Amino acid sequence: MSHKRPEGTDDILPDQIPLWLRFEQIARGVFGRYGYLEVRPPLFEHTRLFLKTSGDTTDVVEKQMFTVPSRSEGEDSYTFRPELTPGVIRALIENGLFHKRPLWKVFYIGPMFRYEKPQKGRTRQFHQFGVEAVGSKEPLLDVETMAVLADVLREVGVKEFALQVNTLGCPDCREAYRGRVRQAMGERLLEYCESCRRRFERNVLRVFDCKVETCARLAESLPAIADFVCADCRAHFEKVLEGLRDAGLEYVINKRIVRGLDYYSRTVYEFTSTALGAQNALGGGGRYDSLVGGMGGPDVGAVGFAAGVERVLMAAKGVEAPAARPDFFVIAAGEEARRAVFRIAQQLRAAGLAGDLDYESRSVKAQMRRANDLRALYAVIVGPEELAKQQAKIKNMDDGVERVVALAEVAGLIGRARE
Repeated sequence: MSHKRPEGTDDILPDQIPLWLRFEQIARGVFGRYGYLEVRPPLFEHTRLFLKTSGDTTDVVEKQMFTVPSRSEGEDSYTFRPELTPGVIRALIENGLFHKRPLWKVFYIGPMFRYEKPQKGRTRQFHQFGVEAVGSKEPLLDVETMAVLADVLREVGVKEFALQVNTLGCPDCREAYRGRVRQAMGERLLEYCESCRRRFERNVLRVFDCKVETCARLAESLPAIADFVCADCRAHFEKVLEGLRDAGLEYVINKRIVRGLDYYSRTVYEFTSTALGAQNALGGGGRYDSLVGGMGGPDVGAVGFAAGVERVLMAAKGVEAPAARPDFFVIAAGEEARRAVFRIAQQLRAAGLAGDLDYESRSVKAQMRRANDLRALYAVIVGPEELAKQQAKIKNMDDGVERVVALAEVAGLIGRARE
C-alpha cells in the first residue's frame, strides 16, 4: 500500500529549503529594523477564541476551521489556528505583557490550517508571516505595518505588487452602513447566491467577501462604506494616506475592500501581485482597535497584517537561493582508512567546519564525484600512505590545486581559506 500526503498539503523538500531560509532571513531582518520582536503561540487554541474574535458568520469559522474535540468531558474543543492574530493577542494578555509596557510590536512566521478546496496558491496547511503592533491608535502605525510588508516583498524579489487601501470606519459608522447595504441588496436579493442570502440575514457585510462572479458583480453596485464614515474615522484615514505619501508608498483607494474577519475597523489594506494570476492576493491587514479590550485586555488600538509565504515565493519569480557550500568532503582511499576518515570528519566538525564523508564504500573516483556534486570547497583525501605519516591530501575543488599537509593542520587551513 502506497502512502500519500494529505490532500491540500505540500512537502517542502531539501532543494527548496534554501529559498525558504533566504525568505525567513530577509523577513527577520526587515522586522528587526522596525523593532518587531518574534512571538510563537501554539499551533492550536480553544475553539471559542476564534468564535469570539473572528465572528461566527465568517467563512473562516463557518467553513474552514480544523476542529478536534477535547478528550476531557465538558472541555472546549480545539482548533488548529486558521490565523494568528487572536492567538498573539491572547498571548500578550495572558502573559501580562501590557503590565511591562503599553506598546508591543511583534512578528510571527509559521504554519496555518484552513479546510479549503485545494488549488494553486491555496492549500489546507500553509505558512504565513505577519506583524501585530498593539497598544496605539496612531495612524502612522498603520502606515508602518504597510511599509514593513512592502520592504519584505521588495527584498525577497517580488517586482510586481500593488497596495490597495480603504477604511471600514468604526462600529458606529458600520451600523448605519449595514442598513443602507441591506436596503440596496434587498432589491435584488434573489440574484445572489445561497450563501449571500444567508449573509443578508446574519451579517450583510460579508457579501463583499463572496467570490461568486455574479455576487461580486452585484456588490459593485452597493454603497461604499467609505462614503458613510464619521468625521473622526475620515480624519484617521486622511492621516494614513498622508503617511503613505511620506513613506513613498504608492497606493490605490479601493472602496470595496472589506477584510473577511469581524474584528477589523478603520484602516484595511491588501497587497496583490499580477505575477500570481487570478488568485492575486499576497496578504493584507488593517486595524482592530476593539479586539484587545474585547478579549479582556486593556482598551488599546492595534494594527497588523498577515501574508502567505508560499504566495510571496511564487510571486518572486526567478529568485533562487542555492544551498550553502560545505567546507569539506573527506575521502577514504582504501578500506583501512575509513575509520580514520570518520574520525577526521568529526574533528573538522568540532572545529566549526561543515562537511560530509562517504558511507557507501565507493571508489575514490566516485567519492570525488560526490564531493563535486555537493560543491564542497575542499576534498580531504586520506589513504594508507597518508595515515602512516599522519598527513592528508587537500584538494581545492575550485582551482584543482592539491597539497599535502599534516592532519593537525587540516582544520586550520580550511578554516582560514573559508574566511
